[in-house]
Amino acid sequence: MARATSIIFLDETHPIDALELIAHEENWEFVRDEDNEIIVTIDGSWKIYSVTARWDVSRNLFKTICSFEMMPPSKKLVKLYETINLVNGSDVDGAFTYDSCQQVMNYYTNILFSDELIISNTEFRDWIKSSVETTEKFYPTFQKSCWGEVMPKDAMSAAFGKTAGHA
Repeated sequence: MARATSIIFLDETHPIDALELIAHEENWEFVRDEDNEIIVTIDGSWKIYSVTARWDVSRNLFKTICSFEMMPPSKKLVKLYETINLVNGSDVDGAFTYDSCQQVMNYYTNILFSDELIISNTEFRDWIKSSVETTEKFYPTFQKSCWGEVMPKDAMSAAFGKTAGHA
């Protein structure tokens, strides 16, 4: 890979520094209080998402959590958890969890790097965007199961259409 189009973590750029540079290029708001963590805010079609990225240097592991606030009625939590299980059992690359105390839906993904720790800027940017896109894809599914009279299995069909407009 050419150095002009690649981030070479091991020799030149810390992964969180690289994401900070991408956030600047994309005009994403971000907060960075730690060397190994950054929180980026990305506008989606349905919500504003918070992407927390962490670098685990000891394992060459880059973790992201894409989150959004969600306050389902307590009587619908069983349906929500059933829906999460169906989504996680589908062809999704990460895993969704719901934190009922903080009222936040989280989508977790990881990249495990080889010793070279090389990734192109485009691949890195696309990976962050795909985390948001996956969260966006299943947002209507969670909404239908919590606020609609739709069973979780039927709510899954919402994930396979295209987003039209904004909520």
